[in-house]
Amino acid sequence: MIRTIIKPISEKINLSIPAEYIGTEVEILVFPVSTTSSFHKAVNEIEDHSSKRQKAFQNFMKYKGTLPADFDYNPQSC
Repeated sequence: MIRTIIKPISEKINLSIPAEYIGTEVEILVFPVSTTSSFHKAVNEIEDHSSKRQKAFQNFMKYKGTLPADFDYNPQSC
């Protein structure tokens, strides 16, 4: 899938198609971005959430291997 946003300067646009798309059906949509602001907002929220999760995971992984080898993780054994 290829997605891009452009600002046309005329009524005609030249479009390059990837070689793997030749001979297959493709869908081309043209619509003003301003009418899809809620869509873009939703996509950005998903990307932000994903980014926050990734950062939290990376922060969590910093603690990997920091416990001593004899650490007893079973609270019932105390």
